Amino acid sequence: MRMHKLVMVVAAHVSALNLIYLVFATLRTKDSLLDDQNSEKIGYQGSKPTLNEPPVTFLGYQTTFPGYQTSYTSDLGFEAWIAQQKNRSFHLMLENIASCLSNLPPQEVLHGIVIASPLRDNPNYFFNWIRDSALTIRSLIHHMSDNPDLPSSAFRSIIELYIELNIRLQRLPNRSGIFNDEKRSGLGEPKFLPNGCSFEEPWGRPQSDGPALRILTVSSYLNYLKSLKESNDNTDSRDASSIYRRLIKPDLEYVMKNWRTELFDLWEEIRSFHFFNALVQLRSIKDGLALAMEFEDSQEFLKTLRTNFKELKEFILDPSTGFYSRRVAHIIETPSLALRQERSGLDAAVLLASLHAHDTEVGVDDCIPFDIDESHILNTITAMVADMKNRYPINKKASEQKQHLGAALGRYPEDVYDGYASSEGNPWFICTVSASEVLYKLVFKKLHAKSDIVVTKDTREFYSGVTKIPHRVNSNREIMKLKYGSKQYNSALYNILEYSDSFMKCLKNHVGNGGHMLEQFNRNTGYMQGANDLTWSYSSFVSGARWRTKAYEMVRAIQKKK
Repeated sequence: MRMHKLVMVVAAHVSALNLIYLVFATLRTKDSLLDDQNSEKIGYQGSKPTLNEPPVTFLGYQTTFPGYQTSYTSDLGFEAWIAQQKNRSFHLMLENIASCLSNLPPQEVLHGIVIASPLRDNPNYFFNWIRDSALTIRSLIHHMSDNPDLPSSAFRSIIELYIELNIRLQRLPNRSGIFNDEKRSGLGEPKFLPNGCSFEEPWGRPQSDGPALRILTVSSYLNYLKSLKESNDNTDSRDASSIYRRLIKPDLEYVMKNWRTELFDLWEEIRSFHFFNALVQLRSIKDGLALAMEFEDSQEFLKTLRTNFKELKEFILDPSTGFYSRRVAHIIETPSLALRQERSGLDAAVLLASLHAHDTEVGVDDCIPFDIDESHILNTITAMVADMKNRYPINKKASEQKQHLGAALGRYPEDVYDGYASSEGNPWFICTVSASEVLYKLVFKKLHAKSDIVVTKDTREFYSGVTKIPHRVNSNREIMKLKYGSKQYNSALYNILEYSDSFMKCLKNHVGNGGHMLEQFNRNTGYMQGANDLTWSYSSFVSGARWRTKAYEMVRAIQKKK
């Protein structure tokens, strides 16, 4: 049972957030993307990926940078702390990438590898997870998009090392299967050794979310490269059509062949159908279809993609699947467990699914259900806070001080994983930040679309609790409409922002010296425990803080117009 571990940013050189960045020379690598012949050798003739000869050298690396502070001050006010912790989390995230800022031994770790944690014992997280690395690399792409004026060649080199590595890993036989069978079964392997070899010990395998998330990440990168081309940037990028053909298309084939099969969840505990898996798979097919059309794939393949998108969406929305029920207002993450009354179905994976399956930056996207403003998603936050305010003693004092505050959140109420073994579950950095990020995105989406806040019977509990809206019920499902730009509308959004911030404030007292984060923090004492320097913890904080900035910038922009 491993339990979480997601994010991990690929090795390199970097620019730290907030105009505080590292200056690296261009990363050079002798290898190009493996040709098909070499790829087959790696996958089917028993060859193991070779370790890097000399480690990649980053010339021009500076130990000090304009505005960058290596020291960490713990007694800052909230605003200053958020900025500092975002910068520090980004830096520490990079340290878990082979080469770059890290001290990872080059004789043990391949370029393109992102480790979940440097910890090798109790627990051992010194692995490259497909899920985690995909989410981490995606955060690098967001960083480049958010900072177009900063040097990006180093990041792009890292991402292409990641792409090259994953083409190899796709074709490496493992305990989940091989590359060339009917279902591309080997692509369901969740993690690999840092040297690029397969992990042969028992595990919760196969896992179906990894290929889907990898599609989302690499698709984002190709779209980023396209934006550079459109802005007349003379970028020397890999052939996008080759990346689609050799990396993305096999992942699409895996998703379409396996989404109807019960596989393991992102917590790596239960083999069943899972909301997180299904939603990110749906998004991956959507992104894959756009690329398949762009690169003029066969009409037959396009038809298969469209058919699978339609059928998977129907599966998610079908009441008999069990992801939602009239009995509860929130999403049921794993219906089979709820049916056996082993779990309530309440799970932070629901929030993560909504976050990763929707592109809030481009506006409304109705083709993927359960966006961050959907009632079942908002009610999941409400239900988790209600449960965990009482479940975790460290939340009780805060809840006594103010009623409508966020809380430190764990994975799910029935959790017994304590970071080392089975006893009792704790709050996680990832889970707490995810609630905050959903709410920041909610504010951003409303303001970006200039849309009214419509309170219905389904969302009444959330909005009435957070925004102090009274429970006035009309004959229809609509209770109240807050007109965009009205005083009441603005007040409601400010209250949501305050609620969002309260989750981030929960974390401030639990972050270690120097801004270090582990996996979780003790429900009774508040002290951190579990895997050290968890890449996913850092990445999730960076993402949450990123969306906080976007939400507040949107608010300030509207204020200036008045």
